[in-house]
Amino acid sequence: MKKLIPTIIIFTALAFVPTKSVFAAGMGGDFTFTFGQQAFTVPAETVNSWTGRQTVTPNPTLNPPAISFQNYLLNFLGQQAPTQNFSLSYNYDLNAIYNYVQNLSNQINATSTEPELTIQNNLAASFTPPQTGTQVDVYKSSLNALAALATGKNSSELAVYQTPPKNSLAQTNSLGINQLIGEGVSGFAGSPNNRRHNIAVGIEKFKGLLIPPGATFSFDDNLGPVTADAGFLPELVIKGSEGTIPELGGGLCQVSTTTFRAAMHAGLPITDRRNHAYAVQYYSPQGTDATIYPGSADLKFINNTPGTILIWPYEKDKNTLVYDFYGTDDGRQVTLEKPVVYDRKPDGSMKATWTRIVTLNGQTATSTFNSVYQSPALFHKTESFVSATGTPVSGLKMPAGKTQ
Repeated sequence: MKKLIPTIIIFTALAFVPTKSVFAAGMGGDFTFTFGQQAFTVPAETVNSWTGRQTVTPNPTLNPPAISFQNYLLNFLGQQAPTQNFSLSYNYDLNAIYNYVQNLSNQINATSTEPELTIQNNLAASFTPPQTGTQVDVYKSSLNALAALATGKNSSELAVYQTPPKNSLAQTNSLGINQLIGEGVSGFAGSPNNRRHNIAVGIEKFKGLLIPPGATFSFDDNLGPVTADAGFLPELVIKGSEGTIPELGGGLCQVSTTTFRAAMHAGLPITDRRNHAYAVQYYSPQGTDATIYPGSADLKFINNTPGTILIWPYEKDKNTLVYDFYGTDDGRQVTLEKPVVYDRKPDGSMKATWTRIVTLNGQTATSTFNSVYQSPALFHKTESFVSATGTPVSGLKMPAGKTQ
């Protein structure tokens, strides 16, 4: 069936109809649609493809605004609408903008989801987080973009209708698992198959984990044995003086790094964290990584919130890992400053800092995590496989001061 696109403009053929030119020429740069904290950038060449001077009388047919199209735009531009009939002369094709926004809406539109939580043996056996439904008003969003372009602006806000779920997450439990309190995100594009496999296995080790109030979380303790029987495959790890070598569980630091970022975002006290021996592309921006290696390097933090924390990791897409922390929002304000890389050397060595400011009950605490990365040349890749018949604690302990 042919897809019908609503007609949103018609050309005027009226004689002696005044023409009001309100639309400026193209800026020649990118354009950005915004929705909440999200931003969707339109490349300059696409924006330029929207240009094309036309004189039209708009005829809204899809979600028309309460006022006329002409008045809508003129009000947006801070101008008063004339009393006589007129057409608008502009330099952008509204249909082209409409088609673009319609395609963009596929990334945003979502149905509302009711929360579900089943706890068995101190573990979330099943969990469906609540989701607010979203629906982009394509027509109104297109008008917003058109009006923004008319005034030389390079961004506009998408008009989005939201439908919250009928029930709250708090209604599913009595542990204080009420809302999302922290989120960590990392990308692993370019990872080989074994690394992807180990990340997937690592995710399952932490999915549904519950951290009671006052408890200290240890990544290594919850990870368990890194063995073939546990499902891990050999992949490259940084192993101190031995260099970068294949070993069971290579890639698990993607999981620990994402966990660290979620704990940072949630404002939880970090009691143990170590950076990698050298800067790794998967953990950009540098200074936000956390290496682990059972027996030598761990990631630890404390649940100092009034409720239980539920850890729920998942792969957002084939190259993006997300760690969501659900719990009780106690009003703490968390500010994560942009990581700063400095003392960068030609050999790839560098230093980095990441600062976090947490304000809770009128008290402000500042934490700065410092990272020192050595030259990658010090850890040459070797092809020999180090066999692991047990956990790394018993046979593969790293030299002191070295990290995976």
